[in-house]
Amino acid sequence: MNNRTLALAILCVLASAAAFAGPGAEGANSNRGAYLSSSGYIIHPDEIKVEQYIAQRDYDYPLPEFGDLNVITASGINRENAYILVGLKGKKVPFSDLPPLNVSFCIDRSGSMTSMMPWVKSCFYIFIDRVRNGDTVSLVDMNTNAQTLIPPTQIESDADRTTFKRQVDRITATGGTDVYAGLQKSYQEVEKNYHFGNINRVVILTDGMHNFGEMINKDILDLASEYREKGINISSVLLGVAANTGLMVDVAVQGGGSSRFVSDHDEMVKIFKTELDRMLVPAARDLKMRLVLADGVELKNTWGYGNKAEENTIHYSLPALHNGDYETMFAELSTKQNREQAALGSFYVDYVDLQNDQKSLGPYQIQCDLASPVDQTIADPRVREAEGFLALSRALIDIGGKTLKIGKLESELSQYANPSPQRADVVEQIKVEITQNLGLVERTKSYLTDIGISLGGGKYEKELEILQNYKSTFTEFYRQYTDVTEPSGGQ
Repeated sequence: MNNRTLALAILCVLASAAAFAGPGAEGANSNRGAYLSSSGYIIHPDEIKVEQYIAQRDYDYPLPEFGDLNVITASGINRENAYILVGLKGKKVPFSDLPPLNVSFCIDRSGSMTSMMPWVKSCFYIFIDRVRNGDTVSLVDMNTNAQTLIPPTQIESDADRTTFKRQVDRITATGGTDVYAGLQKSYQEVEKNYHFGNINRVVILTDGMHNFGEMINKDILDLASEYREKGINISSVLLGVAANTGLMVDVAVQGGGSSRFVSDHDEMVKIFKTELDRMLVPAARDLKMRLVLADGVELKNTWGYGNKAEENTIHYSLPALHNGDYETMFAELSTKQNREQAALGSFYVDYVDLQNDQKSLGPYQIQCDLASPVDQTIADPRVREAEGFLALSRALIDIGGKTLKIGKLESELSQYANPSPQRADVVEQIKVEITQNLGLVERTKSYLTDIGISLGGGKYEKELEILQNYKSTFTEFYRQYTDVTEPSGGQ
């Protein structure tokens, strides 16, 4: 019984914000899901954000040959559904050619950051060594209070960099976390040295555990929105598998910036060594996009940033597309009214460039051979891969829902004597739910494996790891209720 109770606790725990959301969150869902599932966690269905499973891959979008961004459209059909994929890729300006930086580093030094503090320190070394002479940097730390350790300082020499390093070396982790206080202090430091045309940005390194102070999450989001209007954006770097990603990803969205989830030290080094510009520097801002569906095409669902459907038009919005970065929108459509037509819709983009000029792109006409056999594999490889992520996320939602049902059935067991017919009936219901979950796991594994092979291999590695970990967890849980070695659903 003790083992059975322990397994239930592992299965039914709500992994806080286990699914990453927001712009620039590639790898977050699957990386974090793989870490959580390896410890026996099943992600709560409410935490599965379909759009972020789809958007975590870059789909090999090419860089623009000219201009600020490249727009890539693709389509496909699978059984009764048609799909549209729209990808964006920002221009890539060499780091040395970027506008001057005006960056405030806000370091969370609360007690929950103890294990991550060595990561923070080593990666700040990388950051400060990459900062160019003439860039401006300030340093703030926060726990239950926030303080400015170094005010805005224009970097002119290695001695300036060493001053920052020594100050970071002295930071120790203790106490609670007042995210509002830390962000407010960093925003104020950037504001002191604000210049239009510079990269005016707050970078916060945190596990997102806001648990101190009078301000609530809404206050933090309002603060980010306020400073976005002033031209100061934010990038959030979420650290560790226990990170509360939800709040800080929302902050990045409201603050016109980007967010990155970092599961280990090596990944963090990569971000600060080779991808710093993708975190700090916009290629285009205030993107307003619309997908206008052709006659006879109906929207079933869509995933993307700030989407809103009005009649035959779906509107998307994105605060910023960063230097060399990518974003994805995906739509699932019904075309039953006119199976022969090739046109699915048209896509348009309006945005503001770095010189604050309004620009427009489009229309991009999206076509699809709707007369093809309805049971064929999706022809376009990008759409095929994205639809695999859609199938995965839907399966994870179903598995999470059945896991919650298992938890409710488990709670009923204490009401009945052991042994008793009533108890035996509940145990059988639990076994049925576990077996159905195992069946879902196996079908999804097979589906993703087939797509991965068709795409040349090397796809869905983390996703298949999640499913394999789920299989191990459910199989062990099943064995605690039966002498059968393996339930039929897991064959």
